[in-house]
Amino acid sequence: MGLWRLFAFHLSVSAAQICFAFPVSNQMQDSAASAILQAESEGVVSTIDGNSTGSQLSDIEQRYLEAQRKRKECVDAVLVPTDKHKVVVAGPGTGKTYLFRRMLEGKRNSLTLTFVNSLVEDLSLELCGLSEVRTLHGFARSLLPKARIYPKLAAVIEQDSEILLGRIVDFDALFNELVDAKEDIQFYKRRKDYYGHYGFSDMVYAAVRLFESKPDKIPAYEQVLVDEFQDFNKLEVSMIDHLASRSPVLLAGDDDQALYESLRNASPEHIRGKHADDASYEGFSLPYCSRCPRVVVEATNDVVRNAMANGCLKGRIDKPFTYFDCSEKDAICDRYPSITHITCFSSQIPWMVTEKIKELARIEQSSFSILFICPTRTQCRLLARGLRDKGFLRVNSPGTAPSREPTLLDGLRLLLTNKNCNLGWRIVAKELLSPDEFSAVVKETDLRNLEEPVVVIVDKAVTSDIRSILTVLRAVRDGKLLKDPAKLDAAARRLGIDPIELAAESLRPAIDSKTNKQADHSIRGLPITVTTVASSKGLSADYTFLTHFDDRYLMKEDGQPSDQEVCGFLVALTRARKKAFVVTSDARKR
Repeated sequence: MGLWRLFAFHLSVSAAQICFAFPVSNQMQDSAASAILQAESEGVVSTIDGNSTGSQLSDIEQRYLEAQRKRKECVDAVLVPTDKHKVVVAGPGTGKTYLFRRMLEGKRNSLTLTFVNSLVEDLSLELCGLSEVRTLHGFARSLLPKARIYPKLAAVIEQDSEILLGRIVDFDALFNELVDAKEDIQFYKRRKDYYGHYGFSDMVYAAVRLFESKPDKIPAYEQVLVDEFQDFNKLEVSMIDHLASRSPVLLAGDDDQALYESLRNASPEHIRGKHADDASYEGFSLPYCSRCPRVVVEATNDVVRNAMANGCLKGRIDKPFTYFDCSEKDAICDRYPSITHITCFSSQIPWMVTEKIKELARIEQSSFSILFICPTRTQCRLLARGLRDKGFLRVNSPGTAPSREPTLLDGLRLLLTNKNCNLGWRIVAKELLSPDEFSAVVKETDLRNLEEPVVVIVDKAVTSDIRSILTVLRAVRDGKLLKDPAKLDAAARRLGIDPIELAAESLRPAIDSKTNKQADHSIRGLPITVTTVASSKGLSADYTFLTHFDDRYLMKEDGQPSDQEVCGFLVALTRARKKAFVVTSDARKR
C-alpha cells in the first residue's frame, strides 16, 4: 500500500497541459465578514475579546464566535496554575507559539528548548525578550562553558574503535539510548579528551551525568518550555526529567509529526508516555488549526484515519485536529475547495509551476509566498535552478547536504584555529594517508598512551603539505592576494574543488540567454522557498507545491509506508495557508 492510498476524496486533478481546477474569479467577497462588520457598525453585535451581545446574530456569526470561545478555552485550560507539569499535543498551525507567549507573560527567568538550530532561530525571534531559547546541546554547553564542540566527533571515534577495538561502535546510539556500556564509553572518553572536543550527543550525556552526580547543579527556572518533544530521544528526555525536578515544565509536540526516529534514535513514544502514563504530567491539546484551509485539515484527518486502518501509527495519541471557523479562512476555502493533483514530467515542473503562479498572481493581485517541498535535496537543487532559469529572483533553497562523515575541510578548519589541534591532524591524516598508514597512526597514538600529539606521529611530508594548504586558506580567509595563484589552484583541487568548473558555473547565468529571460514583473519578485520534507518542519506559505510526490521517492520500500513516512507526508501537506498542489511524475500510477 503506497502513501497515495491514504489520501482520499479531496483532489481536483490537472493534467500536464495545465487545466486549472479551481475558480479564479476576483469578485469573490467574504460575506460573513461583511455581515459582522455591518452588525458591529449598527450596534447590533460586539465581538470584542470574543464576547458577543445582541440578539440578531446569524448562524454563521454564531459559528465564528463559538469557534473563538472553544479555542480560547483550550488555551486558558493550559494556563491554569497546577502542581503538575504539562504536556500539550499541538497539531500544525494550532497556536503553539501563542500559547508559549501566554505562558511566559510576567516571567523573568525562563528557558525554551528544542533540538534543531532552525527552530531555535524561529523561536528566538517569536519569543524575543520573553525567554532564553537553546538547543539541547547548546544548553548543555552552557553548563560546560570551556568545552569545544565538533559535531562529528562520534563518527571520528567510531572509526578509531574499528581500528583499536576490532569492531564498530555506534557511540551516538549508546549516548542517545543511555546504554550501559562502560568499557565503550570509557574508550570514547579517553579519545574525546585526547582530541579536546565534545560531540553533540556526548555533550548532552555529560550534562545528564553531571546532574545525576550533583543535583545542586541543576538550574531552576520559573518556566521551562520544550518544543517538538515528539522528536526527542531517551537521553534528551532524561535531561528534561532533571530540569523538571526543580522547575515547572511544559512539553509541546505532536506524535503525528515525528520525523527523526531513524536519524537521532528519537521516538514519539516519549510524548505518548508523558501524555498517557506519567502521573506527574497533565495532558492538554490544541485542536484548532487556523493555518490550513478546511480541505487540508480534512485530508490530514483522512490520511491519519486510513494509515491507522492499515496498521500504521500504533499507539498514536487520540486527539482532534479541527478546522478553525473564521471569516477570513472561510473565504479562502470557498475560493480553493480542493487540493490540486498534477501529473507532470520532472523536466516540465519549472514551466508548469510558472504558469500556475501566474494564475495565482491574477487572483491575488498582491504579493504572496510559495513553498516547494521535494523528497530529496537533489530534486530541490534542480527545481531551484529551473525556477531561477525562469526568471524568479528570490528563490531560497538548501545547498549541498552537509557530510555526515568527517572531511578534509573539517580538519583544516580546526587547524586554522589551532595549528596543533590533535583532532584536526587526526582528520586530515585520515583523508590524506592510505588506509594502512592511517591505521598505523591511530594505533601509534594508543601505544604512546595518548600522550604524544598527532602532528608528531604523522609523516613529515604530510604535515608540510598540510601547512602549505593552510597558508593558502588563511590568506583566502583574511582576504589577501596570493603571489602564486597556482597554490590556490592546487589547494582547491586537494579539497575536491575544480576552479574551472566553479568559474564556468558562476559565468553560466550571466551568458546563458535562457537564464536572462525574465519572468513577468508581476511574479518574478515573489518569495519562493524550495526545501525537503524534513526541512519544511516549522515553515508555512500561502501556496505549497509538493513535487515529486511519488511512492518511489517518499518510501524506502514498496508496500506499507513506515510511520515516519506517513508523518513526513502529513508535515508536508499541512504547510499550506491557502492552497496545496501535489505534483507526481509517474503517469502510470494514480
